[in-house]
Amino acid sequence: MVIVTGGGHQAQRLADTRLGSAIRALRRERGLTLVKLAAASGLSQPFLSQLELGRSRPSMRSLFRIAAALGTTQQALLGLAEPAATVPLAGGGGGRLLLHDGGGADVTEFTDIAGEFTEFYAHPRHEFLYVVQGTIELELGEQQSTCSRLGPRESVGYSGLVPHRFRRVGEELCVIVMVHSGP
Repeated sequence: MVIVTGGGHQAQRLADTRLGSAIRALRRERGLTLVKLAAASGLSQPFLSQLELGRSRPSMRSLFRIAAALGTTQQALLGLAEPAATVPLAGGGGGRLLLHDGGGADVTEFTDIAGEFTEFYAHPRHEFLYVVQGTIELELGEQQSTCSRLGPRESVGYSGLVPHRFRRVGEELCVIVMVHSGP
């Protein structure tokens, strides 16, 4: 079990370097070149090169694409980047891994959620979402979507296989904690 705690600017740079090294090691273990990983993830080869060198930081969306192309999860990659890496979210804010235990459950904190929806996520793990501060709107499903509004101390669980996305409602700072469980 890995418990990850916050750190300063130097800790973030170290985390960026470790994240890049973890991605490079996993890519090589999978027998992929940067060009093949770029094609599989839909990201540019120069960006991936800079990422592997610790000179750039991926957004949560980019990390999701990289993890999927490598056959793993965002949380597993972040777990290899101790101390905690804060990964930017589309539209501002960031995500930070709080707990990674190697396959049982991962806990991620998201702060300063964007006010607009981004692309849908879908993955094989179960999600439990808890709103710490602010209000969010959660959309489940792309075709026959349902929207739920959640405020402080409210939560919801759902299958990660269902396409999902969320956004901040209003101008108040929004903080959520997300638990991913299952293989």
